[in-house]
Amino acid sequence: MAERIKTAIIGCGKNANELHTPILLRHPEFEVIGTYDIVADRAERLAKVFYLNGHKNCKAYPSREALLESDVEYCIVLTDSHMHTEVAAACLRAGKNVLITKPWAKNSEDAAFIIEESKKAKEKFGVSLMPFLPQNWGTDLEAVRKFVADGEDGEIGKVYMITRRAGTFGKRYDWQIYKKFAGGYLNNWGPHLLGQLMAAVDEPIVKVCAEKRQVIMDGDCEDTFVANMKTESGIILRCEHCIMVDKLPHWIVQGSKGTAFITDGTIDIHRISYPGPIDPTAYRSKTNDDNTTGPLPGQYNGDRYSIYTHIADVIRHNCDYAVPLTFTRNLTTVCDAIHKSADTDEIIRITPEEWNRPI
Repeated sequence: MAERIKTAIIGCGKNANELHTPILLRHPEFEVIGTYDIVADRAERLAKVFYLNGHKNCKAYPSREALLESDVEYCIVLTDSHMHTEVAAACLRAGKNVLITKPWAKNSEDAAFIIEESKKAKEKFGVSLMPFLPQNWGTDLEAVRKFVADGEDGEIGKVYMITRRAGTFGKRYDWQIYKKFAGGYLNNWGPHLLGQLMAAVDEPIVKVCAEKRQVIMDGDCEDTFVANMKTESGIILRCEHCIMVDKLPHWIVQGSKGTAFITDGTIDIHRISYPGPIDPTAYRSKTNDDNTTGPLPGQYNGDRYSIYTHIADVIRHNCDYAVPLTFTRNLTTVCDAIHKSADTDEIIRITPEEWNRPI
């Protein structure tokens, strides 16, 4: 087996400890050799976790510059959101492969900046910038994609509307509730939910109408957003993160012959047929509902272990990264449009030129 990929974590908070460390501790492709955080104690604690679990070369670095001068090959950027592009750019300039958590950019200007830095680093060092959207590997998304791809002949017919939602009454008190840190639930949850919707339909979004609210959180950011969008072919997309009891389906896929509901690991499919003969004078025709409910196989929010295996293949130049920069650039364009629509009370239209800008 090839030598393990020398890995560093920049930003050693909750995301690093709960979502990435458990995978890195058991994945044979990666050796964590360094940690860095602006709060030195956090970097020291996380480095100790890796050191005590077999990563004997791991240490906390006193500065980002010192870490980037080491022989690390792969940096995982898990800082506060407003620093993502700055830190990722520094890593790219140092010739490191970079995994950047969401939001990969605060806005389209930041996205253009980090794309340019990525192009230069790819040409000079052969390294990759990889925006981390694990939900795009989820089996829930796979199921929705199939409904869309099957069209009129599929289980629920031609899909005309898809809703993706999340909800909670849980309050946050950290940096995520402040605009100066690029906080708010649209920046935080939007990339996951909107990214899945975009991947499900795989076509340009042309119109956006949205609302944002601050319902229960402190700070100065929204904790609720609702966006209605239309794709190039006319599919209606609805995306929301709301302050609500989490009882509604996380996905609703509406087609010409039925409806599918997906929540966590369960899929509920309603296939509609019409018992004949149909009475045209009746107020509404009778329908038969062939309903099946069952488990959704696989990992609902994406198998992070297999994602890390894919990342290793990208770093070793065995394949291209599964989420292209064109996709995340367009995702940022949509997020910008949602912010603008909510802030100005306007319908925002996204032109083909905006959507198809070359990388």
